[in-house]
Amino acid sequence: MSNPYPQQPEGPRGGPPQYQAGGGDQYGAGQYAGGGRPGAAPPEVKRLLTLTLVSAAVYLLNGLVDLFATATVDMTETYREMGLSPEQIAVAEQTGGVATVTGVLVLAVALGLYALVYVFLKKGKNWARVLGIVLSVLSVLGTLIGLLGVMAYGGLGIVLLVLGLLLVVVNVLWLVTAFKAPVKHWFAPARMA
Repeated sequence: MSNPYPQQPEGPRGGPPQYQAGGGDQYGAGQYAGGGRPGAAPPEVKRLLTLTLVSAAVYLLNGLVDLFATATVDMTETYREMGLSPEQIAVAEQTGGVATVTGVLVLAVALGLYALVYVFLKKGKNWARVLGIVLSVLSVLGTLIGLLGVMAYGGLGIVLLVLGLLLVVVNVLWLVTAFKAPVKHWFAPARMA
């Protein structure tokens, strides 16, 4: 039988040799814990996981306070101060129930995305890091825009302002950590030599 790979030595069954290292399959998979990455994760990866949980907790708290604020604050006077007509105020108050349901759904979906990112970051998947980066950027932008109207909630507006700024800080720290060299290199896909 002729060797279809004339530049390489033949393996035990003919054809190219099958390399195995450390109990993995022929391509070396399973050789290392953490998705084929050598060694343990750097400390920055643990920090990234912790920041993911902190961000989720602050987001949840912020969302719950926001839902409470929208459900309890009488916005009629605020709408009048904004210059809305009585008809527009009536429509705005009718949509309050829809906004509450939508807020609960958005909160549930966001927490599901936090869980998805956390679980797969822990498994060493680079796509989870990329998804986390995209979601963190969107969170920072959305939170900063949302902070423009929080003072309409009176005293709860101050709580929302503080939680929103805390969420921005945590997400910026998450982004900085996600782009650090040890984290990028550990999550980088293993390349064949």
